[in-house]
Amino acid sequence: MELNGISIVIATKGRVKLLEDLLTSVKEARNNFDKLSEVLLIDDSKTEDVLIINEMCQKYDARRIEFGPSVPEKRNVGAREAQYDIVVFLDSDCIATPNLLNEHYKLYTDEKVGGVAGYLEFVGEDTWFWQAVDKTPFTICFSFPKWMDTVPWTPTANCSMRKKVFEEINGFDRSFPNKPGGEDVDLGLRMIKAGYIFKCTADGLVYHSKKTWTPVKAMFRRLWYYGAANYYLVEKHPDYVMKIMPRKTSLFLIGIFGVLVTMIITLNLWLFLTIPLWLICDIMLSAIFINKFASYKGTSFLKQCVVQILILDNEMGYVCKCIQKGKSSYINKDIVYFDGQMNGIQDTSSIMTWCNLLSFLLLVGAVLLIVF
Repeated sequence: MELNGISIVIATKGRVKLLEDLLTSVKEARNNFDKLSEVLLIDDSKTEDVLIINEMCQKYDARRIEFGPSVPEKRNVGAREAQYDIVVFLDSDCIATPNLLNEHYKLYTDEKVGGVAGYLEFVGEDTWFWQAVDKTPFTICFSFPKWMDTVPWTPTANCSMRKKVFEEINGFDRSFPNKPGGEDVDLGLRMIKAGYIFKCTADGLVYHSKKTWTPVKAMFRRLWYYGAANYYLVEKHPDYVMKIMPRKTSLFLIGIFGVLVTMIITLNLWLFLTIPLWLICDIMLSAIFINKFASYKGTSFLKQCVVQILILDNEMGYVCKCIQKGKSSYINKDIVYFDGQMNGIQDTSSIMTWCNLLSFLLLVGAVLLIVF
């Protein structure tokens, strides 16, 4: 039987400076925690980094376990090795606040509480690109605990679970791709289906570096993988799936196919130019329409263009995975976790419908102008 206390599981690889900053903050949180605790580093760093990390383990009372490269499986290993009844998952580029462990632990008064979602605040330089990223839907999940009492899932950068509940639902699903996204959503949904709840703590706070989360190339790659992971969530949790208005990418595929067919029939290569021009036009129209008519506060035109490109990147990851798996019927479906998400979909869907219709008519007009 597990002892009463907290096992802190950190999946690591390199990032030794960030890891030491985290371990320093975790040490203070452990000092403020009046029960037993331990730190498990599940790591597959290079040899030169391992030497430094082993020194950190001695300095900060942590235990390193060699394992990798799958991050979800690292967390499974950490939870399996944990000796205490509550397992806290933290990311290596985070900083724990002094009362973090107390805020998580005190919410486990009801056996129905299977996990606790902690609030995550991004800190660091407020770059132009970050300001655009922060207007996308992809950062909202980190602030769920700030305005919700319970959630259906939470990112694993700052969350905890009862070890026995984690084991009961078999931890993170090993069938998810070894790229960012999806497995934390799946874990939460399976826990909810098993009859437990995810409580929220706004005071159980960690800080997350903006610098490690939003390099431009890495951000586009991350959102593409998030989209691809959404396919597996739709496949695995059909009870959370609903049909939505045709995706922008669906219209793009239809429009591109129509242009290519017309180009072949007419032998007019100039028609090919309508495709990138249409894409640019649609992104610009989307930025204008969302800033003008959406209920939430907008941003500058150029930043909103970047927001729309990031959303399109995420959609393309999903649509390409649907096509790759031969499930075209999934393309105009989405997984909906809670009412607030549904409200957001409804808020933008009618706006985007008019925007997509207008941009499609512009494409048809451009094609007719070139052909005739």
